[in-house]
Amino acid sequence: MRAKLTVIFTLALLLLLSMPVEAKHIFMAGRDVTVEQGQTVENVAVVGGQATINGLVEQNVIVVGGSAVLTNNAVVRGNVIVVGGIVVKGSGSLIFGDVTEVNSTTLADSINAAMRGELEGWSLILNVISLCFFAIILIIALIMALLMPRSLDAVVSTIRTYTLKSFFWGFLATLMIVPFFMLLAISVIGILLIPLAFTALLLAAIIGFTAFGSLLGNIIITKIFRGYQKSIVKETLVGLCLLWLLGWIPFCIGMLIKTLAITFGLGGVVLALTSRKTRQ
Repeated sequence: MRAKLTVIFTLALLLLLSMPVEAKHIFMAGRDVTVEQGQTVENVAVVGGQATINGLVEQNVIVVGGSAVLTNNAVVRGNVIVVGGIVVKGSGSLIFGDVTEVNSTTLADSINAAMRGELEGWSLILNVISLCFFAIILIIALIMALLMPRSLDAVVSTIRTYTLKSFFWGFLATLMIVPFFMLLAISVIGILLIPLAFTALLLAAIIGFTAFGSLLGNIIITKIFRGYQKSIVKETLVGLCLLWLLGWIPFCIGMLIKTLAITFGLGGVVLALTSRKTRQ
């Protein structure tokens, strides 16, 4: 299941780039897509629309927030993956790969399977929870990139310019979290301030993680596309999607990558706030 969700977000990453692609690949957001009879394409990825396949798809059909309709003439040599919809298959359609549906019905079946102690049910539930958490972070990052691009760009520039310092201050701030909250807990006023301090820490971590993702997205896009015009929104989306994908690397490597991203980001926030205060 994780491998299939990874394919979804890899193709969604191409959508977020909003760059021209070859005609053999169909990527569409907010509109329906139809592969006509006699037409051959490599991949079909649709976000917020319906994919109707009446021809040949050499690899995968992926639909997020819609359904996939395979007519009698449809041939899919790869997988058909639908999130938030259903797969409708004609009697003559051919699918050589797997068919995966993630919707309310499959979630209910997974919950029942999890209650029976089946690992496959728990796997799908945990993947959906991870996907929802990532969506929340992505929405917060979008809001920051749209409403406070200068502040976010200031943290990005700080991490880029003072990379080692950012890691040092982020690591130091992480070490001081537990002693700081223990110090607050020894007084009545400190106990009252704990929720505020926790909120500030969480916000700083999210801003730092978003800034690190934006920096990563900028590096990736500028390396791939020449003449790229800077867009902090696009860079943030690409970077965060890439960090989320890297977080699925096994043997704790993915967790280490996310931890480093948070550490660098938190240090960048601390340095950016300190330098701004010094200039004032």
